[in-house]
Amino acid sequence: MEILCTNDDGILSPGLAAAVEVARGFGDVRVVAPSGQQTAAGRSLMGDRHKPFVRARIAGDTGSVPAWQLDATPALAVRHGFATVVRDRRFDLAVSGINYGENIGYDISTSATVGAAIECAVRGIPAIAVSVQTDFSAHRAYPRIDWTATQHFLRLIIRRFIEKGRFSGFDVLKLDVPMGADERTEWKVCRLEPGPYYMEQMTRQSDDAVVADMLLSVDPSRFTPGTDAYVLAVERKVAVTPLVLDWTGDGTSSFFS
Repeated sequence: MEILCTNDDGILSPGLAAAVEVARGFGDVRVVAPSGQQTAAGRSLMGDRHKPFVRARIAGDTGSVPAWQLDATPALAVRHGFATVVRDRRFDLAVSGINYGENIGYDISTSATVGAAIECAVRGIPAIAVSVQTDFSAHRAYPRIDWTATQHFLRLIIRRFIEKGRFSGFDVLKLDVPMGADERTEWKVCRLEPGPYYMEQMTRQSDDAVVADMLLSVDPSRFTPGTDAYVLAVERKVAVTPLVLDWTGDGTSSFFS
């Protein structure tokens, strides 16, 4: 297969290297990624529009995997990559991640891991957005993580993709692996939690409070059974969530009559 790998934590992220290691076992891999940390950039198209791609190496690689970095958000890096450095490739699959930190519920609209996957999917390339649950302190850093379990489930999904063929009924497959999982951990197909995953609390209740004053927390007691939040945070299983690109609502609603 031809596989495109990208991420939102930047070209030097060990999570990207872990995803590439898995993808190389299934085919020819190309890497297009942002130069640095782009967590929570969503599908925004921001960056230095006067800089080209630069050849790069992913963490731990000697240069055997063709890789490029761009000073831009993941979605813009992917979009520009299709127009330049990988314009002649015909990718069968895209993998975005492995991300430091879970991407859950309606919060996925801010996820640049999911945003990059969507950017591939709108071009007809089936995409997997894969993340591992971490402490908040890891969301913008590269702490040491055992990637073994997450790599195992990514391999499982890619093997199933090969066996079943292209995705049917969805465009992006979101994969979230709980902290402490191993190869025996169960996985479960679920839907998005209907609301935010993270709870926000301001440490200063004043008009001059800044964004840095905001603390995030997760309260598993408020999650809905059958959702990605419940599966991950309560059942401690791998949450597998199929996503579609068509956000169209019910046009037959009584609102329109």
